[in-house]
Parts: sequence; structure tokens; C-alpha cells
Amino acid sequence: MKLYKGIICSLTAAAILGGCAKEDPFIREYEGPTGSLLTKCLAPSINNPDGLEVMTRAVVPVADDFNVTITRQGGAKSDSQPGTVQYKYSEMPEVLTLPTGDYKVSADYGDNAPAAWDAPYYYGESDFGIEANKITDDVDPIVAKLSNIRVTIVFHPSLLSAMSDDSMVEVKAGNQGVLTFVPSESRSAYFKYVSKSQTLAATFTGIVDGSEVIVTKSYDNVAPGNHYRITFRMHGIEDDAPGTIVSGLAVDASIEKIDMNHTVSGEGEEYLTDDWRPNQGGGTQDPDPGPVTPPVVEKAAPSITAATPTEAGKTGIDLDKVNEVTDNIYCVLDVKSQAEGGIRDFKVEIISDKLTPDELESVGLSDKMDLVNPGALESPLTGLGLPVNVGGKQSVSFDITGFMPMLGILGEGNHEFKLTVTDANGTTVKTLKLHTN
Repeated sequence: MKLYKGIICSLTAAAILGGCAKEDPFIREYEGPTGSLLTKCLAPSINNPDGLEVMTRAVVPVADDFNVTITRQGGAKSDSQPGTVQYKYSEMPEVLTLPTGDYKVSADYGDNAPAAWDAPYYYGESDFGIEANKITDDVDPIVAKLSNIRVTIVFHPSLLSAMSDDSMVEVKAGNQGVLTFVPSESRSAYFKYVSKSQTLAATFTGIVDGSEVIVTKSYDNVAPGNHYRITFRMHGIEDDAPGTIVSGLAVDASIEKIDMNHTVSGEGEEYLTDDWRPNQGGGTQDPDPGPVTPPVVEKAAPSITAATPTEAGKTGIDLDKVNEVTDNIYCVLDVKSQAEGGIRDFKVEIISDKLTPDELESVGLSDKMDLVNPGALESPLTGLGLPVNVGGKQSVSFDITGFMPMLGILGEGNHEFKLTVTDANGTTVKTLKLHTN
């Protein structure tokens, strides 16, 4: 494709140099050496145009619809040597005169608002250079992709039949975009992607079976070009289950992530389709939605498991029962994160008959400990062999062997160590239960 485009551009350049094309109507008197750019070689195209037209339910723009921005990279800029020029592609001159240097060209379509209905935004870019007294006609193609975030809310039939008419879902993307979905809303929302604000949260508020319900589903590491389809349903009711509602059940939600920029490259390739639309009355599919690629499986939340004893004669612990504290107990837990960025939050709460907050305070500890930001507790925690400053780590050994002598001195009692660990994939809570005689 690039070779073919290069041949066409070269032939067009020859014609222009022979005086058969219009010149830049906005030509400026630049200081210093200049060269020319054959703008036909910038023609933007869409990645996966057929798939995007089906998935976004919108007409995908053609090259003439794009806005094109050319920015000079580095070097001094002045009124006579501007750093940026902008055009609508359909209005660009066939030849553009520019000062020599390196440039970035970008093409975009859409407003890219913080939040808007049915408003896909496309963006692509490329680099090129301008040489003195030469015409540049070999710019790499500008391939634009869907570059904002799409969100669809689905109300499952089981929930629609049980919730109040004024129920709603408020969706927040990052720290800018906010939109509210009501049950009759049939459109998708689009949110601006902000690299430092990558959290998506959807909050359901309504009366369900006579009780007020507020449920929030969140998703971290949100990326542009993805469609996040969030389905709210009665807890325990699957998509293919009958519409029987059991009074008292709560509402829950699930998120399906779909890559909207999946490329259609030839016969037999499948592309993703929006096979469900939010609906009024529930469960209506679009006719003949076409083949659907399975959703991306999200990585698991942090794991907290009992470690295997490394010393002969030691007995491991069981997180599913109460463990008797003996001289041979091996009280170690393995905490692991699969998420990018590792562990974000690691808190420990001690709930004990005898190891009370006052007892812990007497030895410089607390019944609530933060192992990511231990603060004043860092030294005593380290002295007991506990890990501290664990933020960003993928694997942590939580060894509370140092607590065992303290528990033995206090006599018979029940003790719980509640671990709450969070990473970008979610939160896991496990409780280690111990008993001393």
C-alpha cells in the first residue's frame, strides 16, 4: 500500500513541478531556506473503516472531513516562521511551502469533548522533513483510529422489571467527563481520554423492590479506542436466566471491554459488533449483528494464599479455618499482583480478644496498619519482620511469625488478621484466623 501510494505521489509531484497544479494560496515570505510539501500524500485514512461504521453506528469520515495540523519540531518560531499551520484537508493547497526542518502532521475528526452522546473522535499522526528547494512526497500514511472512550449502559431485563422509573446510572470518566443514563437512553456516550486520569466509574441509583440501591462499578487503566459495555442486573440473575426476581437481592454489574480498532484485513476475518443496545423493556438484539469476537478477559485481582512451609517440621496455615497456634506453626502468606504498577494499597487490621488496640499501642503498634505508607509504624513493623513500603511490588511475603510470642503470652483467645490488598485489577480481602490456648 505504501509503495503504491508513493508511486502516485511521485507522479503527482512531477506534474506539479511542471506547473500543472495550483500553488499554495497562503504562501508566506519565510526567512531562510524553504522546501515544498505535496499535500496529497498526507491524505488521512481510517483504521478498520468497515468495522467502525458498524460498531459506532456512525458514518466514518473520509479524508476531506479531517482537520490537519502541521507542527514544526524544534527550532525558533516567529511570525515569519510559524510553528503550526492548520487546514481542513479538503481546503489544503496541493503544494505547501514550509521552512526547512522536521515536522509532525496530525489529522483529527470530531470535537473530543469531555463527554458527549454518539460522538466518536478519530486521530492519527505522522512525521516528515522539509529540505531546501525540494518537494517532499513520501510522507508515511496518516492512519487515524478511534481515540476517545465509548461507554454503553445495559439494564438487564431482570433489573428493568424491578427498579423504579427514575432509576439512573451516572458515568464518570477521569476527572472531566460526566453523563447520566436513564433506562430509555439508547445512545452510547463518548468520553475524552486523559492519560493521567484513567478511571471509569458507573453508579446505579434507584429504588429496587422497594429499597433504595446505590451500586458503583469501576474500571482502572481505561484506554482510548475501547468500548466499555456495563451491564447492571439483579445479583445472581444470569443473562439466560428466567426473569424471576427474588426479593431482597442486590444489584451488581459487569464490564465488558471491546477493542473498537480491531482490524479487518481480509476475507474470513471477524470484526466486533455492538450486538446489544441499551433498551427499554430489555433484551432486544439488533438484527443480524454479525460475528462477535469474545470479550477481553480481565486479569485477576491480587491473590492472597498460605505459603508452603520452608522448614522441616513446620505446619502451614489454612485461610478457610481457625488455626491453632503452636510452636511449629508457619504463619506466612504470599501476596501477589498481576496488574501493571503492582500493589497500590495493602492494609492490615487486627481483631483480637486479647491483642487489643491498647495492648498494641503499648508496643508501638496499632490495630490498623498500612504497609504501603507505614508512617511512624515503619520501625516496629520492620522489627517484627513485616514488609513495609510495598507499593508497586508484584510479590510480597507477609510473615507474622513475630506476633506469635506476643499472642502466647496473652493466653487463650481468638485473633484475626484481616488483609485488604488493592491493585489496578481490583481488591482482595482475606482473613487469617488464629486461636491460642
